[in-house]
Amino acid sequence: MTEDMKMDTVVALLRDQPDPINVLYAASLMGLTKGLWKVSGAGSAGVTRAFGEDIWHLIKIGSTMLKVDQDISSPQKAMEFYDSYLIGRFNVADSMDYDVTDNSIEITVKNCRAHHYTDYLEENDVPRSVGCPLALGCAAMMEEVTGDPFIVDSIDSKDGNSKIVLKKF
Repeated sequence: MTEDMKMDTVVALLRDQPDPINVLYAASLMGLTKGLWKVSGAGSAGVTRAFGEDIWHLIKIGSTMLKVDQDISSPQKAMEFYDSYLIGRFNVADSMDYDVTDNSIEITVKNCRAHHYTDYLEENDVPRSVGCPLALGCAAMMEEVTGDPFIVDSIDSKDGNSKIVLKKF
């Protein structure tokens, strides 16, 4: 990856994120995740799973405060809640379409607002799966709902549109 391409992602982040404090948070997270990968490699995924757990916890607490219904009685219902809260409250993407089974979930994300972060990771030889907040949060959600561990199997992304596949481990 050339330095110009890496710079393009940073410039896009600055252009697309109107709140300077969010740029600072994103840059901090970018550096933290990249540094963690340099030090720990694939083992860093065990640490970044905590990102997903915290995101899921934030969603549950926030929705409780806002008196939003949290039907997580099944993986399908939980994904409906996850989708509506992330899109409605956090505007993380234009849309998320998903297919849920007992053993996996496939999510198609259109115009993800976090893609500059995961683009940056990929440009720096860090797999998107190590830092994708939507995938990590969803894995934590699925683990709570099903009682089984879930892993990020794959993330294919281009121009802010992604296909995320999570599988029961």
